Amino acid sequence: MLRARSNLFILLKFVCIFLLYSASLSNCDNGVEEISPSESTVLEFARDVVELAVPVKVKPNDINDYREIVLQPYSNTRIHLVNYTRNAGETVGYALVQLHAFEYNVTLSYNSTLVDGGHLSGQNVGLLMYGDGDLYALNLNPLQPVWVSLVLMLYNTSAPIPGGCNLEFPVEISPILNLTLTTEVIIIDTPAASFARPFQGSPNACGKARLLYESYYYTMPMHDFSQRSYFSAIRALISYANAKASGRQNTFHAPLLPNQHNYNVANGQGMVFVTVVIDPVHRGYALYVPTHTYSCKPFINQAECYGLNIPLRMLAVLLTIIAVLEVIMGWVPFVVKSSVMTACLFVLLSFGVATNGIYEPLSTELITLTLIALSLVGLLCGWVMGRFTPLEAYMICSMLTGYFLSLTVAGIFTGNFYTLQNGWIYISLGAFLFGAIISLPFVSMQITHSVTFGAISIFYAVNAVFGARLDYPLRHFVRRLYVENYERVYSDPTLHQNDFVALATFGVVMVVALFLRSRYQSIEVSDGEDRIERSTVIAADDTAAYQRLVNEQPVSTRWTGGDDDMLEAPESNSRLFRLFNCSARR
Repeated sequence: MLRARSNLFILLKFVCIFLLYSASLSNCDNGVEEISPSESTVLEFARDVVELAVPVKVKPNDINDYREIVLQPYSNTRIHLVNYTRNAGETVGYALVQLHAFEYNVTLSYNSTLVDGGHLSGQNVGLLMYGDGDLYALNLNPLQPVWVSLVLMLYNTSAPIPGGCNLEFPVEISPILNLTLTTEVIIIDTPAASFARPFQGSPNACGKARLLYESYYYTMPMHDFSQRSYFSAIRALISYANAKASGRQNTFHAPLLPNQHNYNVANGQGMVFVTVVIDPVHRGYALYVPTHTYSCKPFINQAECYGLNIPLRMLAVLLTIIAVLEVIMGWVPFVVKSSVMTACLFVLLSFGVATNGIYEPLSTELITLTLIALSLVGLLCGWVMGRFTPLEAYMICSMLTGYFLSLTVAGIFTGNFYTLQNGWIYISLGAFLFGAIISLPFVSMQITHSVTFGAISIFYAVNAVFGARLDYPLRHFVRRLYVENYERVYSDPTLHQNDFVALATFGVVMVVALFLRSRYQSIEVSDGEDRIERSTVIAADDTAAYQRLVNEQPVSTRWTGGDDDMLEAPESNSRLFRLFNCSARR
């Protein structure tokens, strides 16, 4: 009997050992491996408890623990912060625990259940802790697991407290940013920070703290909506050293709102933002939780992120074809070109004056009516000049070409050229100089009406076809009239692949069009001594006009009817063609 009991005890012991071993294997399979920021991460499913350990060698104001986990559907994961008291000692002022979710919102709470004023929800959230304790990560989606990154930041005792004077979020200290996305602008509001705890007191109460705010941003690759790019972009701004190395600073803010920064929307491109609060007196700094937006809805309507406006693109393709034919053949009457170009010049100059003299946003109806009125006046003036004063009309067309060129170049080199005082005057001067140069009656500068008119149309049409942003400087003039505080909006001047493709396509199309134009054989009509002639080269449609404008001086052109190119004057060309006609009659 005793032996039987002993055997039963041994059997139960083996069963217990087997169950414990199985449980340990399950925990190992579901565990989360600690990963340093410099190493690649492995996706793991979160357990009921995730431990964040303060390392023995604390890295102040930097990442001290980083991991990526998956929160199960409708789960409550406890985040246990340990070794804070043992290893942090007197060198750490507080710990900032961040949670960054991909695609879906999550909740970070001080309590295991949701209590008013004790939790924050969103894709980029964080809470402060001053010792060992627990936070809770809740995924309230009943069906969808959410991939998140969990970050532990430790700041020293002189670091100001981000969101310490918060008036926007329910939690008393909310170190997160308030991001507002509109169709035109991204607004980043930073809740006011407070001094570090050792320096707090009545003289340093909220509203009196002399703190500085710096805003940094990081642009993700165009049309890249992957999880890996998302977390990599977050980590690019998560510390001050990373922000300075990988990000770009936005120095624009309203005079009375130093902690609000505005950014231009880049459709189809993700952007990450972070604000650094600096205490210049006590030489401390801290970062808010980085926030992110795609400026579109890639998980609901991805075609919107690619700008796939089919009717607009088809119209742009049609305009490109018409403009190419205009460059090759010059078939649009000069009066029409003069009217259109003058109307555009009237509108642009009026918008330039308005944006420097009007500081309140205007209604859309008023802008539309003004645009129509200016266009009609410009069309009438352009028709009159094209009909009676072609020289002045050509100079205006040349100036408008220079205006568009100056705008584009300024937008490529800096997206914020409009912040210069009276910047539109400098662009206008550049346009005038360019127009004066290409209007000189030199052989090398004989750029005709059809080439300038067609090139502008091709440039903006190709930009619309590829969804490039090279037309941003042109759209800026309109936006400043109806978007409030648009002069404080920061625009990233970086060119992307769409812009390079649009520029390359424009260059190829223009080279091909000019090549075909130089070999376009026009017809000479001869009636005795009275003849109407057209050149067969790049200055095809305006050679006769050039001769009239420069006191009947012959213009050297290149006749390419045969295998060998010959430099001849129009008079010799016409005599040669008349000889051919006489031979044909015989």
